[in-house]
Amino acid sequence: ILLMGSARDIFHTKVQTLLRTWIDEIATVLRVAGLDETLAHERGEDAAIAIQGALIVAQGLDDVAPFVRVMKQLPQQLCQDL
Repeated sequence: ILLMGSARDIFHTKVQTLLRTWIDEIATVLRVAGLDETLAHERGEDAAIAIQGALIVAQGLDDVAPFVRVMKQLPQQLCQDL
């Protein structure tokens, strides 16, 4: 919602910075755990996509179960191949 219509002009830079920081921090943890830089960054992006998508679906359905499920599965998905 913060990136749609006229709100995009107002919030784009802040949301972009937040997402980049979030992705970079997840990638840093995954690199320290042993993933190469490219895969760690991709998984950081995947985490942001999964979390944000789950939040949208949970809000739309008025049901937190999809979000809870994604959050339970995410650590295993991010850490596979370690």
